[in-house]
Amino acid sequence: MKEEKYIKYGLFSSILVALGPILWLFINIYDKNYESIVLNIVFVIVGVTLVLYNLRNYLKVYNKKHNIALDLLSHILSFIFYILLIIVMVIAFLGFSVVIAIIQEKLFIKGEYITYLIKSPYSYLLFVIPIIVASRIGVLFSREEKFSSTNKNLSLLSKFDKFLILTIIPLIYILLTSVVVVTEDGIYDYSFYNLKGDKYSFSDVNYVNTGFVDSGRNKGEFFYNIELKNGKKLKLAHPSLTQPSEKYDYDTWKEYVDIDKYIMDSGAQKDSSEKGSEYVQMDQIYIDKLLQVVRNK
Repeated sequence: MKEEKYIKYGLFSSILVALGPILWLFINIYDKNYESIVLNIVFVIVGVTLVLYNLRNYLKVYNKKHNIALDLLSHILSFIFYILLIIVMVIAFLGFSVVIAIIQEKLFIKGEYITYLIKSPYSYLLFVIPIIVASRIGVLFSREEKFSSTNKNLSLLSKFDKFLILTIIPLIYILLTSVVVVTEDGIYDYSFYNLKGDKYSFSDVNYVNTGFVDSGRNKGEFFYNIELKNGKKLKLAHPSLTQPSEKYDYDTWKEYVDIDKYIMDSGAQKDSSEKGSEYVQMDQIYIDKLLQVVRNK
């Protein structure tokens, strides 16, 4: 009875929570105020997802006679709920990416810059961390989860969650601190074991390897790798959370034209090839900029 009471209160509370964003959305549409419409829709989706979750639980508890119509409604609600849950997870991933970028900019950007990015291979943590969290959420909402039935299972769940937290915290720390910042003065290399960072001038770059991937599932992907005179290697163009400065907002990939000019003017050697450029799936204006980088010797 106590569990049924909490389910009823949960449903009522979630409806009240969802009403706020929904009313806000209608008011914004009526007033033709679209400045915050995206954020408004996000809150509506989250609110509706919460309502469907509690409504689904409510139907399961109160459908004791296994009414076919209520069973069907419960399955339909479950389907819609999981679709919305996936959408919420995607929104959460985008929000996570934005928060990481904001924190990194506050920590490591101390003036004008060309671009900054998370170093490889730590950039993949940007995907690994949300996948770990999403997997835990998936287990939480799975019908096969029976942890609530015994104290033993509750204890196991508690231990698993503690282990998950202890795993994610250092991963987030590594993700936040593994940053390369490129400015007109040089390259700043930060890491989780060197928060102060090392600064390298463009004349410290010994070798550049750039071009396009010409085989495999990443065909056409542009890469720009440098090797410093001390032997350290950095990937300046790879799948990552790359943040060019505002002056490149309407001139995408121009930042690499400028970076390459600074490096090559400082006397670095370059190994480059146009092979694979035919697989690049971009507008020609962007392909031309990448080719300009490759052809600059």
